[in-house]
Amino acid sequence: MIWIINGLLYGFFTALYTLVNQKYKLNGYLLGIWRGFGIAVFFIPFMPLFPVPTSMYYWSLLIIQGILIGFYDSHLFFASAKYGAGPTSRVMVLTTLITTVLWWMITPHEFIRLFDDGTVFITLVLVLFGFTLSYWQMLKSPVNKEIVTYMTPVILALAFMSIITKDIAIHGSSTWAAIVYYLSVSTFVSGCYNSFFYAYREKLKVREFFQNIFSPVVVRAGLYIVSFSAALITAKTLALRIAPNPGYVTALLLTSPLFVMASNKYNKVPDTASVKAGIFMIFFLIAMMILVNGKFGVID
Repeated sequence: MIWIINGLLYGFFTALYTLVNQKYKLNGYLLGIWRGFGIAVFFIPFMPLFPVPTSMYYWSLLIIQGILIGFYDSHLFFASAKYGAGPTSRVMVLTTLITTVLWWMITPHEFIRLFDDGTVFITLVLVLFGFTLSYWQMLKSPVNKEIVTYMTPVILALAFMSIITKDIAIHGSSTWAAIVYYLSVSTFVSGCYNSFFYAYREKLKVREFFQNIFSPVVVRAGLYIVSFSAALITAKTLALRIAPNPGYVTALLLTSPLFVMASNKYNKVPDTASVKAGIFMIFFLIAMMILVNGKFGVID
């Protein structure tokens, strides 16, 4: 049950994280720089409290994750600015199905055991499909071929990030060590990624680079991003550590538009999301939680 709570917290803080650039509309690389280095600076001092990992596999996971974070963050921010948050979020729902299927592919023994119980497996697939369809209908924003093409690498990046996060959490010497090394090493690498591409794409000199990063509006938005990101990464890591399949956690992540909808309603911001479809989405989420958490043999 604890992974469900952390999965919902993951969705909540992701919503807050998304709302920051809805307000500030800043360059995606700039926010990625703040997110990466801001979190790393805070958590690096805690690294000496834990044994230094000796596994090259573990270090590789942390570095690859950092590159994927940098890619995912910047592309998601740019997509929201170019196509709008609605169409971007709508396409991202495909991540749930892709993550689930990828995990089944890399855990064939557990999948076969799940597949053998046809009633449970088919019910689970129908629930995931119902959730995806409800989410798609909830966000009424139009989607075209251009945004699908642009977002496909981002969808795959999030799917692999979810799987790698689970692997990092499992291979950490403890829960605290996994969180601290993720929030130190992977985020630092993502900060390097975004710094390189921001300087390269904008053709900036060193002085201009730092002036832009530390301009008052970017600092203000960056501090929000750092706070919300540290919380969402922690919740995500805890959820993925014990969830049977990272795809189920991704489904909980996609509750974030519900929180955005509530925030927009409270702040009187126009929102075209369908409340009716949102209710159906919640129904399928509850069904998934009961199915996975109950004694029905869902082990993968």
